[in-house]
Amino acid sequence: MRVIALIASLVVAAQMIVTFIVGSSVCPTQGCKIVEGLTVIPPLFLNILGLFFFQAVFWTHRLSEGKVFWGIDPLGIMLLCGLTFDSTLLAYQIFVAQTFCGYCLVVFGFVLLLNLLKGRMQFPFSFAILGMILFSFSILSFVPGGSVSKTFSLKQAAYGHKSCSAPTKEIYLFFSSECSHCQSIIESLNQCNSCDLYFNPIADIEKLDVAGIELNQGFSARINRHILTVLGIDTIPVLVSKGPDSYSIIKDFKNILNYIRHACFTSNDVLYLDRSISMGDEEISLYSEEDGNCSVTVDCAESEIQN
Repeated sequence: MRVIALIASLVVAAQMIVTFIVGSSVCPTQGCKIVEGLTVIPPLFLNILGLFFFQAVFWTHRLSEGKVFWGIDPLGIMLLCGLTFDSTLLAYQIFVAQTFCGYCLVVFGFVLLLNLLKGRMQFPFSFAILGMILFSFSILSFVPGGSVSKTFSLKQAAYGHKSCSAPTKEIYLFFSSECSHCQSIIESLNQCNSCDLYFNPIADIEKLDVAGIELNQGFSARINRHILTVLGIDTIPVLVSKGPDSYSIIKDFKNILNYIRHACFTSNDVLYLDRSISMGDEEISLYSEEDGNCSVTVDCAESEIQN
């Protein structure tokens, strides 16, 4: 067990060093950036907590050697607390963010393995905690409610709006401030001449370096994340272009840049479609008034950009 705790400590420490020097964590999936954008505290502090936890497990196991004090097993309780914390993060990724942070899964694997290595007495408590947390999240509805209307427009959820000199098209960019590709796309839009631009970040941001942007006080990153969830999209950047009676969805960095080059720097229409959402008005209805289910119809269609 001490070996696993030591390896986990080294992994977390390495991540801390990289995060401190580079400014961003090392992660094999794009979901890491999305999940990090949803946390209240910076990733560096989460890693500090992780390092403290694994070191506490290492030294507690070494010094106590499995002893029980006044009927209390300090190592067992410590491991269950760690599993509760990481199980909650796992459930959040599954049911709320609906995307996975590869590094977070590695840390969760270490915590779960340490609990299993503690012995058979730890098994039922570990799986009970994991199962109950996952079950609790699965029966909850993590969608905007209360004072928020059941029908959301892309405009209402946008952080801000910029109108070009002679707009003929209306586009919405779903992005994250932690995504380098997203930032490149935003920079490419600064000199556009034929688009109405709406910026829909999936996490809260402090500012957006776009000249002439008009901020929307009713902006909701939560709604933007849910719109992507409804559409079955778990990657960014994503561009949504409004047509006369439908919305076209363009994914992938190169496809989006290609679309922008043809759509926002000319007055000619662009017929590039990744997927088309057939709708009759300007709003995406996330829930029907009758049964509360998603009412967006997604029809897949592909075509090439017309030069």
